[in-house]
Amino acid sequence: MSQWVAGTLFDNIDKFATALGYDNAGVILPLSTIPWQSPTDRDAFINMLTGQPPVAMPDNNMLSKISQKAPVKK
Repeated sequence: MSQWVAGTLFDNIDKFATALGYDNAGVILPLSTIPWQSPTDRDAFINMLTGQPPVAMPDNNMLSKISQKAPVKK
């Protein structure tokens, strides 16, 4: 499995979805495609927007869980 990389589109989607809720895809996707100078700048924006720092979940993020193969039932 590939390693999670901070600042990628998938990382941005995960951070915004976690901060804003998965029901807000109409806002999450455009914000995720902004060419942020760094993950720190993106996180500062999320903090300003929500009043809370984004949750750091590089090993337990939702997209990573989805991308893993589901166990096969026998």
